Amino acid sequence: MSGLILFIVAVALLGVAIYSLVSYLKERRASQLPVHKKKK
Repeated sequence: MSGLILFIVAVALLGVAIYSLVSYLKERRASQLPVHKKKK
């Protein structure tokens, strides 16, 4: 059962890492555009 918990935790951390990376890339791409509109 502990293996399943570890797997769930690993997937959750991976999801958070990917989400933060994607939002960071969107932020950078938005800042490179001449017209920027902040959407949150």
